[in-house]
Amino acid sequence: MRPRSLSSAANATLKGRKWDALIIGGGHNGLTAAAYLARGGLSVAVLERRHVIGGAAVTEELVPGFKFSRCSYLQSLLRPSVIKELELPKHGLKLLKRNPSSFTPCLDGRYLLLGPDKGLNHSEISKFSLKDADAYPRYENQLENFCKFMDLVLDSSPPESLQHKSSLNEQLKNKLQNSVFWASCLRQASSLGQKEMVEFMDLLLAPASKVLNNWFETDVLKATLATDAVIGSTIC
Repeated sequence: MRPRSLSSAANATLKGRKWDALIIGGGHNGLTAAAYLARGGLSVAVLERRHVIGGAAVTEELVPGFKFSRCSYLQSLLRPSVIKELELPKHGLKLLKRNPSSFTPCLDGRYLLLGPDKGLNHSEISKFSLKDADAYPRYENQLENFCKFMDLVLDSSPPESLQHKSSLNEQLKNKLQNSVFWASCLRQASSLGQKEMVEFMDLLLAPASKVLNNWFETDVLKATLATDAVIGSTIC
């Protein structure tokens, strides 16, 4: 990838070349797509308007002497398979755990601090509700079980329907691939059990307030956890 301010010679060189794929935008999604296409043997050009690549995940010095991530603050949706296949640690990727993970101040001077330490979390939540402190580990465990189901969906190719006139072999191959996907989903769903599957559907479809009200009674904890429901939406 070259910056936009190209010399006339470089510009002429680019115009004279042919590419198998053009990626518009050098953000993290575009760069990932380009890397996989290049690994597959295609010639790829990434076009980026800015002077740096990375998009929402770029790190820049917004205040003199201090570097910030422009928009992204977590990498939770970066699949482990992508990290492994693109050998990102070899290129400098280092993951840091959030500690603490959240700080929620209250108007009365109290605060709620949450992180990876289960004992600290129980102590912090107990300042507001012992009942909620006891329920929080169960809430976390349930989310982890739901994540295992979502891992299957995120790491699998979605089922496809053939839109063109296809041969019998293509139809059989397509049906086999789709049946493998849905069979895996059913196995994972059955491992959750009927009660947890209903609660999983509730988590996907119900308002965050309903889900959290079923678990907790204190507003400061529910407000802290509700932030996860608005990340990536247009209301935050």
